[in-house]
Amino acid sequence: MSLSSPHIVAIKNGINFRDLGGIKTKDGRKIRTGLLFRSGDFSQITDEEQAFIEQKLAIKAVLDYRDNGEAQHRPDKLWHSVQYFNVPANPLSDDVSANLTKELTETNDLKQHSPADFMIKLYQLLPFNNPAYQTLVDLLVNGNGKSIVQHCAIGKDRTGIGVALTLLALGVEEEQVMQDYILSEKLLAPVIDQIFAKYQGKLDQQWLEKRKQIFAANPLYLQAAFDAIKARYNTFDHWLENDYQLTDEKRQVIQRYYLI
Repeated sequence: MSLSSPHIVAIKNGINFRDLGGIKTKDGRKIRTGLLFRSGDFSQITDEEQAFIEQKLAIKAVLDYRDNGEAQHRPDKLWHSVQYFNVPANPLSDDVSANLTKELTETNDLKQHSPADFMIKLYQLLPFNNPAYQTLVDLLVNGNGKSIVQHCAIGKDRTGIGVALTLLALGVEEEQVMQDYILSEKLLAPVIDQIFAKYQGKLDQQWLEKRKQIFAANPLYLQAAFDAIKARYNTFDHWLENDYQLTDEKRQVIQRYYLI
């Protein structure tokens, strides 16, 4: 998808907001438009944008992967008659976290001195036995095809793995999953510029440039998740079934709901 893709939701105050509809699967089917969305948080949208999401997009469920502190710091502005699920997706690890509440001021040693290694470690941990993705799977299997948006702070890391799980369960090729992930790099550029602008003149410029690796949609990060999955389970199918109980039968249910 390009920046002119019709699947990008043109909401000025949205973050990395897009419809997964139109993405093709291995067997030639494609995802229905208007049912599966990905995004950053909805803390800045206007009343008019809320109304647009409710009336035009008709999204029925919001799955927020942020930690409780993040969600309280920048609460979603939710529309009427939407189910809201806040289930943190951060790994249960003291070493890595995708929490962006503190943004560039965190002092985690690995994040500070080797941001790319920090991100790779995060992606290696996110896919496995994650309660947030258990909730995602439950919504996909038991939601009767309801429209869902999954999001985190900027819709890249925790959302990136959740969307990868969704696409792989629907039968999308690994390469296409990666292409959807990479699109976040372009869509997030203005958001990242705003974040870093707040620190210009306050923090060392070289250090700021190094920290941009944390906010990048670097294909090496998602590939690290793919490689970790294959190292543990050999195939994505075995991962989906063992970690998330997505048997062939359950995947067929999801595919009936969301594919045409």
